[in-house]
Amino acid sequence: MNRTLNTIIAAIITLLVLVLACSANWASSHEYLPAREGPDGIDISHHNGKINWKKVKDKCPDLSFVYIKCTEGATFVDPKFKANVEGARSQGYNVGGYHYFRMTSSAHDQFAHFKQQLDGVDCNLIPMVDVEKNDGKTREELQDSLHVMLDLLEAAYGVKPVLYGLNASYNRLCAPEFNGYTLYIGRYGDDSPVVTGAGRYAIWQYSISGIIKGIPQPVDLCRFHPDTDLEDILLPQDPTTPTIEVRQ
Repeated sequence: MNRTLNTIIAAIITLLVLVLACSANWASSHEYLPAREGPDGIDISHHNGKINWKKVKDKCPDLSFVYIKCTEGATFVDPKFKANVEGARSQGYNVGGYHYFRMTSSAHDQFAHFKQQLDGVDCNLIPMVDVEKNDGKTREELQDSLHVMLDLLEAAYGVKPVLYGLNASYNRLCAPEFNGYTLYIGRYGDDSPVVTGAGRYAIWQYSISGIIKGIPQPVDLCRFHPDTDLEDILLPQDPTTPTIEVRQ
């Protein structure tokens, strides 16, 4: 009888430990965590809904950065881009715009489209290019076009752009040729991103399911690499336009 009772008690304790562990894991990936355990930044688009930036600030006063979707391809403009930039900047956040790169339009057309929208708002972070697919083109074709896009942005803003990719697709399409850029890499869970070849991530997008008051839909949560900080993604105050040869 005692042996049976002890077995039952042990099973109950084991179950409680598992429940608590699962709850902790869910909370860490879904909720804003205070102090140093929380995200350093977030990235958003119109998919996150109409954002109440005052509530976001009240909940997350220490976010270092907010990247906001600006454009995609050569024609699409995120319908909430300007409103999100204005709302985030009104609360004192550092803000940057990002472009979703496609192989369905030329790099020159995409650059002109992106820059036109960026120049109409108050962003103080280095522009970012999001590369996730090759649209049926070869790796070499993608890299040639991406080089042009990044060179054009560097010539315009006096600094190398930030480059975003999901860990697997970045390694498949871009690494190691683009590892010299400031890399913003998505990899979800406990394991930080690992890039192929020499180099490392600068920003880790570690969750796509964060819950922050004021943002209606789950949001991407991000952390700096220990050797990266806000200074590495701020636009220079007095940029010196680099002399670079833009690929054609």
